[in-house]
Amino acid sequence: MNPLPWQRPQWQRMQTLQGQGRIPHALLIQGPEGVGKRVFADAFAQGLLCINPRGEGASCGECRTCRLLRAGTHPDLTWVEPEAEGKAIRIDQIREFTQREALTSQFGGHKIWIITPADAMNGAAANALLKTLEEPAPATLILLLTSRSGALPATIRSRCQSLSFPTPAAAQALEWLTPQGDQDWATLLAVAAGSPFRAIALATGERQELRGRVLEQFFKLLLGQADPIDLAEEWHKPDLSLVLHWLTGLLVDLARLSTNTGCRELFNPDALPELLVAAPKRSAAQWQGYLTAIYGVRSAIERQLNMQMQLEALLLRFSGVL
Repeated sequence: MNPLPWQRPQWQRMQTLQGQGRIPHALLIQGPEGVGKRVFADAFAQGLLCINPRGEGASCGECRTCRLLRAGTHPDLTWVEPEAEGKAIRIDQIREFTQREALTSQFGGHKIWIITPADAMNGAAANALLKTLEEPAPATLILLLTSRSGALPATIRSRCQSLSFPTPAAAQALEWLTPQGDQDWATLLAVAAGSPFRAIALATGERQELRGRVLEQFFKLLLGQADPIDLAEEWHKPDLSLVLHWLTGLLVDLARLSTNTGCRELFNPDALPELLVAAPKRSAAQWQGYLTAIYGVRSAIERQLNMQMQLEALLLRFSGVL
């Protein structure tokens, strides 16, 4: 298994450390959602566990350990994830790791644990992991994957070596996306804020239909042609985080256009005509105020507040009622 094309610098860095025998016991793999952090962690783990790795450290895909890895039954590689999307990683999941961490590797090499998303650990789980990070067993490698490194305790972050993954250059991402299917990848990549895997997730007919409906309703709302209460009830039912991501991109575009910064680097290039009509309807300060408000609503998701009420207040403000 190979890393993604835009991950070559990080891959070469880790191969250098491996060649020097200086692989850290804990690696914080951080970067925006959708840039392929999971792919990198999987490829790196497989390369370390492979019996006959290739020249650049990638797994051969043919040896016994690679067959076990492909089947998901290799005893020295464990993934720790929430039991369901949006749920926390609990202390008992980390305790299982800490109890097994002292055991000898069954293949005589590394024991690798991949925790994703690491920021999903609750407080008790993070504290339990901290003890292991302070006194790691030999040959144990812990990979913590996160798109929200700031949500991790500083005590966890300080005991990991950081490996950052920014969004790839658009040209490189588009070159990789083009063979994935017949889509307007340039637009999808812009909507996804440059994250290739988010672009792929948006490529489904259902997601594109939902986005098209949200955009149409949003512009009607700004013109006073849609009811904010009805929209709040409708929008909080699907993937609210995704809807808020789209709304944020629209507001950033409107703020840019209202300050005459041009039409380049828009998050919604396919909605340029509507954006040009809407931008003059508010001042630059108002668009910036809306952005501040939507960031507050996005953070409210993490605090598990009443999201329909939060959304109602936001959309009432967009419509000019508040």
